[in-house]
Amino acid sequence: MSTILSLDLQLLRFINLELANPLLTKLMLLITDKHNWYPFILAAVAFLLIAGRKLPHSGGFFSSINPRVYVFGLILAVAVADQTAGFIKDNVDRTRPCRDTELSQVLNCPLHAGGRRSFPSNHAANTAAVAVFTSLVYPPLAVPALVSAGLVGFSRAYLAVHYPTDVVAGWFLGGVLGYGVWLVLRRRLKRPGLTGFANMLRFPQHQVSSALGIPWVEAQWDTTDGHRVKGWLLKGSEELVVFVHGMGGSAVSRAALGEKLHRIGGYTFLLVPLRGSDGHPVRLTSGGVDEVHDILGALRFARGQGYNMKKTVIYGTSMGGTASLKACALAGQLLPAGLLVHGAYSSFFGSAAHRTGKAGALYLRTILPRKAAGNLKRFEPVYWLQLVNRGCRVKYIYGDLDRVAPPEEGRRLAEATHGILCGFHLLKGRGHPSGSNTSDDGFSVLAYGFLAECLGRNETG
Repeated sequence: MSTILSLDLQLLRFINLELANPLLTKLMLLITDKHNWYPFILAAVAFLLIAGRKLPHSGGFFSSINPRVYVFGLILAVAVADQTAGFIKDNVDRTRPCRDTELSQVLNCPLHAGGRRSFPSNHAANTAAVAVFTSLVYPPLAVPALVSAGLVGFSRAYLAVHYPTDVVAGWFLGGVLGYGVWLVLRRRLKRPGLTGFANMLRFPQHQVSSALGIPWVEAQWDTTDGHRVKGWLLKGSEELVVFVHGMGGSAVSRAALGEKLHRIGGYTFLLVPLRGSDGHPVRLTSGGVDEVHDILGALRFARGQGYNMKKTVIYGTSMGGTASLKACALAGQLLPAGLLVHGAYSSFFGSAAHRTGKAGALYLRTILPRKAAGNLKRFEPVYWLQLVNRGCRVKYIYGDLDRVAPPEEGRRLAEATHGILCGFHLLKGRGHPSGSNTSDDGFSVLAYGFLAECLGRNETG
């Protein structure tokens, strides 16, 4: 131990005395003062929160993370690191080099440290916790985050308020705790949360127009309320599957599923972008109320391309499934042969209550714009479902692990389908539909059977 302490002291003297320079001292005094960091931290937090109003469709640099959870994680990481370091410091009770009566006489001590205890460095622990947590959440920021933590730690030894081992111990402690906070929050970091969910109806969304290559063909059409949109067509047989994605989702998320269904059954697959996604000219979603225009526009385009509506099925997931119910009720001559509803809600705020509880649903209704909240409250899929022509077969599929739209939502819709040929299927071990959990081979086979049933084929998958 004496050897370690001796080396520790030698390194401190080298950093504090041999590297001493008036300009470097001024810089270290600036870096070590936490108050000088506050404007930068506040500016970064404000930027993240403002940017977080617009939710992701591409998983880009900032857009794949919930900034509110990130900011909470920063506060938690610093709080845990600071309290833990303080607890250890009180119990170790090592005197700071600048407060040591004999040692301070031979060191350069330009900074008056507030406390007497030295091990470990709270500055090093706090900045390391922030740096590690930030690096794991936003990997492209790892280098500047870690360099900043390194400079703060170095400044503490340079100014003789800590021994080098104090700083190293602080870095290690903060790094471990920052990693621990990331482990606790990593799943929530990918979720928009209630505020982020509401922001999809409050603020224009980031628009990413994806480019799908061969075998997909770009197609353009007008929605029934006059907006020009771009979708993608995978040509195959005369039987057409029109895919309608959910809120916060993306049309191109089902490209892999479309290609598999094309290989299995030869289907033609049409990916329909909804407002608020995929480069749609309307950058604000309505939660399914106005997306009906997007769906009807796609059906009109398909008929114009020569596809027979009697050989067409809509596959709608989540909000897309709910909006498709209304679209089929209003379709008239555009009515498809079948509708596959996957994880759709029977009531927007009722579905929110399943996920967040009644208090969460009330909060969501409160922060939504009044017009959007009113439209969603009046948007009753069961009402439109009863107006769907009997010539359209309706099939409901729900995952037994779906917390967004649990199976009760589908059963409620199925029970309200009076006189319409329909069915209900429960998917074991599956949650809410997404691009990742609907692109595996097992689901592709199931989807082929469901679509075949909606088209009236004899095979059932």
